[in-house]
Amino acid sequence: MRTTLAVTCCLLMAAGEGLAENGVPAEVPTLVELSSREINRIVCPGPMTDLIFSEEKGLTGHFSGNNAFIKFIAEEADGKRTYPDEPSEIYAVCNGAVYTLIGTPTETSAVTVRLAATKAETVAENLERYRNLPLEKQAVQLLREGYSGAYPGSYRVSDQKEDVTLCPDLQVSLRQTVEVDGVGLRLKSFQVTSRLSTESELAEKTFLDARIGNPILAVALVEHRLQPGGSTRVLVVERKERDPGAMETLDTALSAGGE
Repeated sequence: MRTTLAVTCCLLMAAGEGLAENGVPAEVPTLVELSSREINRIVCPGPMTDLIFSEEKGLTGHFSGNNAFIKFIAEEADGKRTYPDEPSEIYAVCNGAVYTLIGTPTETSAVTVRLAATKAETVAENLERYRNLPLEKQAVQLLREGYSGAYPGSYRVSDQKEDVTLCPDLQVSLRQTVEVDGVGLRLKSFQVTSRLSTESELAEKTFLDARIGNPILAVALVEHRLQPGGSTRVLVVERKERDPGAMETLDTALSAGGE
C-alpha cells in the first residue's frame, strides 16, 4: 500500500498574470581532503578531457569518461613506507571548464570529489526541467522536491540556521535555501516550533509575510497541528527578482506521493 501525505499548499498569483554544497566549482582553487593511501575518485558532470598533476609531488592518476582517479605514491626507505603529506595541485578539464583542486593527503578512506556543473550548464538543465510547466505546477514540483529533500544536481542548496521573528507563539528558523537558477524560483525551508502550552493549528496565511519571503508564490505546511513544543517544516517558494504585487490566494492539494 502506498502511503500518501497530503499537504495543503497556498499558491499566490500576481493579479493579471497567467500564471523556480553542490560540488567543487570551476575556475576557483578549492582545498579538498584526499586519502593518502587509497585511490580517490573525481566525478565530472560531463566528459573529462584532461587531468594534470605533478608526479614530482608523489601523485599518479588517469581519467576515463567522466571519472578521474588519483593516488598518492608511497616511498619506501629502510623497510618503512611513507606517504606524501604536502598538498598538491590537481587540474581537471571537465566539460570544457578547468577545475583546480588543492589535494591535501589525510589518513582517511577513499574520497569521491564531485565537480559542480558551470552556471550555464545548470541554467540549461533547469530550463529543460521546467520548460513545459505552467508557473503553478513549477511551484508544486519544487515544493514536492523540498518535502522529499531530493534535489537535482543543477539546484544550488545552502544549509543554514537563521532565526526569523514572526509572532510570539512560534519559533521560526530558516534551515535551507534552494536556488533554481534560470527559472526564477527559490525554495526556503523553515523549522517552526510552537511556544504554546496547548495544541495549536497553523495556517498558511501566517507565513505570507515579507520576513519569510518577498514576493511569495507558494506556502506548504508539512503539519497543520502542533502539540506543545512540537515542530514542523514550512516550505516557501519565492519568485526571485519580481516586485510584489496585488495577490490572490489559490488553494490546492500537494500530495507527496504524486498525482
